[in-house]
Amino acid sequence: MQRYIVLNILLLLFLSGCGDVVGSNLFFNQMDQLEEALDRSDWDQIERHAYKFNEIYKTNKWKLQLIGDEGEYEGLNESIQKMIAGVKEEDITNVRLELASARSLIADIYSL
Repeated sequence: MQRYIVLNILLLLFLSGCGDVVGSNLFFNQMDQLEEALDRSDWDQIERHAYKFNEIYKTNKWKLQLIGDEGEYEGLNESIQKMIAGVKEEDITNVRLELASARSLIADIYSL
């Protein structure tokens, strides 16, 4: 009987910790901040947020590799790099386009 209770408690603890396993909010929060900077056309902030987004991707790439397929996480990397190139050129249309692509790819990866 004790084993049954302990097993249920462990199972409950394990399942309650599975809400946001690999941090999709980290990506979405950074994209929201980037979008807000785009709305203000604050290119210094846009550049800062784009590079921060790239750092978040690099730090969490191994997690994305575990839950997504190669096309998704490599496509995300490509979108981020195109976004950074757009930021350097101050091309708001391209940055918004790549941000939308990145948002879609992140949503697909985390849609398990």
